Amino acid sequence: MIATMRYEFHMQLRSRAMWVVYALVFTVYVAVDRSFFTLYLGRGVEGEPKTAMLALGTMVGALMPVAYGCMVADRLVRDTRLGVAGVLDTTPTGQGSRLIGKYLGVCAATAAPIALVFFGRAIVFAVAEGEPTALGWASTTFLLTITPGLIFIGALTLTGPLLISPMIFRVLFVVYWFWGNLIYPAMMPTISGSIFDATGGYMEFGLLSPERDPNVIPYGPYPGAALNFLRPVASPTVAFLWLGTMLALAVAVLALARLHLARKAT
Repeated sequence: MIATMRYEFHMQLRSRAMWVVYALVFTVYVAVDRSFFTLYLGRGVEGEPKTAMLALGTMVGALMPVAYGCMVADRLVRDTRLGVAGVLDTTPTGQGSRLIGKYLGVCAATAAPIALVFFGRAIVFAVAEGEPTALGWASTTFLLTITPGLIFIGALTLTGPLLISPMIFRVLFVVYWFWGNLIYPAMMPTISGSIFDATGGYMEFGLLSPERDPNVIPYGPYPGAALNFLRPVASPTVAFLWLGTMLALAVAVLALARLHLARKAT
């Protein structure tokens, strides 16, 4: 598992395509979203360190995971496409160990550009504002609001192409991301703003910044929105419920992938 993880990590980190895709997404994000442009390239990240880092985390976590999911999507099926899956199955390493190693290595490497964008701006803020505590809040924000969603998304996008082609899956993933995480809940039935939303709003508003405006997305039920039973009012308990949901979904998806690979091998 460790050998697979290290190999996949270094191979993905050296992928030029990954860095190009992230650069394109970041450039489009800055060009299209004026608030992100002000936040990232201007002096939009202001105020006390906790508020500034939470705002930065919200913006970075909104669209950067689109590139993350798309770049993870072909890593598991790559072995079959290259014709080495059968050879790997003959090695003493178990299929489950290789799956977990590939998942950890690929996801860690693919998340590196997101961390670079986030912590790069956090360091600039800490130096410019003379607020070294911002780095502590940046680490907390990244760990609790961004990472859990990436854990789930990584499992979903790594294993989804086992059922459909990676290209089709990428298109469906982009549709899912906007529908299930960014769209305003009153517009149509959606899991956006719910306990299944992967953008980390519940952790932000329920645990890290409970004093925020209760009307800010995503804090609780939305007037006129469907599926409000999936949107409990944010609190520390609900924040940890969201965290557990993300981890449980990731484990469930990987377990199903393991069963699929085992049946396919037989």
